[in-house]
Amino acid sequence: MSVAIHVDQKRDESLLGASECAGVLGLDTYNPPIKIWRRHRGLSVPDDAAQSEPAYWGTVLEPIVRGHYAVRSERIVVVPTRSSTRDGWLRCTPDGISIPVPRGESPRCDVMDSDLSGLIASHNRYASAGNLQVKTCSAWLLDDWRTAPPAKYEIQCRVEMAVTGLPWSDLVCLCGGQQYLGPFRFERSAEIEDRILGPLREFWDMVMSGRAPTVDHTDAWRLHASEKMERARPVMVRADQPMFDEIQGWRDARVAVRKAKHAEDQAENQILLRLSAAGATRVDAGTIGRITAYKPNKNRPTWAIKAPAEWKEDQ
Repeated sequence: MSVAIHVDQKRDESLLGASECAGVLGLDTYNPPIKIWRRHRGLSVPDDAAQSEPAYWGTVLEPIVRGHYAVRSERIVVVPTRSSTRDGWLRCTPDGISIPVPRGESPRCDVMDSDLSGLIASHNRYASAGNLQVKTCSAWLLDDWRTAPPAKYEIQCRVEMAVTGLPWSDLVCLCGGQQYLGPFRFERSAEIEDRILGPLREFWDMVMSGRAPTVDHTDAWRLHASEKMERARPVMVRADQPMFDEIQGWRDARVAVRKAKHAEDQAENQILLRLSAAGATRVDAGTIGRITAYKPNKNRPTWAIKAPAEWKEDQ
């Protein structure tokens, strides 16, 4: 029998966390590099995803999903209460450490209030251990998990392996509060790990030096730039060549966006017509992906189309 355990895990917020690493690499829409940079520089970060209602329910449901994993996988899940660190700048707090069930015992969840790395190195029952990462998501995001977990969660799992030294990581997800997905297994790879840790180390050096990341399109960067505008005076300046080129690029981008939006809306309307003629709300486009038509607002007559999850990688 498993025991659902909620643990207030201790985290060293002064270090770069595994859950932030996908954002540093540009793979987390809600956590772009500048937002993480500002957080670690002690600057304001409004509307933090950690305070959202989905994040709250993810925390509430985590021990239940963890217990289900223990029973279904016939493992013992040890829940660490302290962060593990690497090289003084990277940290992780796994949702669990998955170990075999000794003979005569049952699957369960335990709490481990001790140093994780030391325990793994000294205790032979951790010889077949691996990391466990638990996620929850909306039913609308099921397509994102259909072929493989979202890339941002694979990054988190691989960083956790790099920090803990464990050879594999299982990822499970409760979708829509009803559908259990996984476990998805990631094996540790030195080659992949090096490609991930290099940019992360460069980013952390930027945090330490106070040098901001490259400007991007996110609201977080707009906040960062707007904060600096508070010191500006109502004065007209003449554009030098770099600023002229940036303004020219902005104008060209605005024209291209309007044209692209018109083309997108026209294509979406055509697809809706074809789906209505077929009496269907979903279409399988093979290698392109699966497209779903839905009604965003029950009180309005218009429908929309949800693009395949894999298209996000092209954005």
